[in-house]
Amino acid sequence: MGWYEALKDAVTVADRLKDSELEHRLAAVRVECAKLAEENAKLRQDLLELRTQVKTRQEMRFQNNVYWRQDEDNQLEGPYRPKCLDGSNRSARMTEPPNWHNWVCPVCQCAIAKPGGRSFPDRATTEFDPLED
Repeated sequence: MGWYEALKDAVTVADRLKDSELEHRLAAVRVECAKLAEENAKLRQDLLELRTQVKTRQEMRFQNNVYWRQDEDNQLEGPYRPKCLDGSNRSARMTEPPNWHNWVCPVCQCAIAKPGGRSFPDRATTEFDPLED
């Protein structure tokens, strides 16, 4: 028997006994139990999110100034921006615009030069130069 069923039985007994004080106290217990159940559900959701973050972090490998996700077959997927992953735990996959020699983060619009790649043709960039001026 769970806590809810036990509490329900206690309320039924209190009702039969016509004990209003007991009924009042059991109602307060019922409210507190509902709050605890809600908090428990939130904590379970938080735990699930943290486990997902840990799993994601364990799958990441740092190489060529970016992160790569390594799957079960040891295949690399990515790249992922280090600042977004390390700072905000965002694992947004970077894009490769055509004819560019940089990866671009869709979250923060930062460009990271590919190994052996050139910078933007119209301006100098650093390794972590944002696209916005």
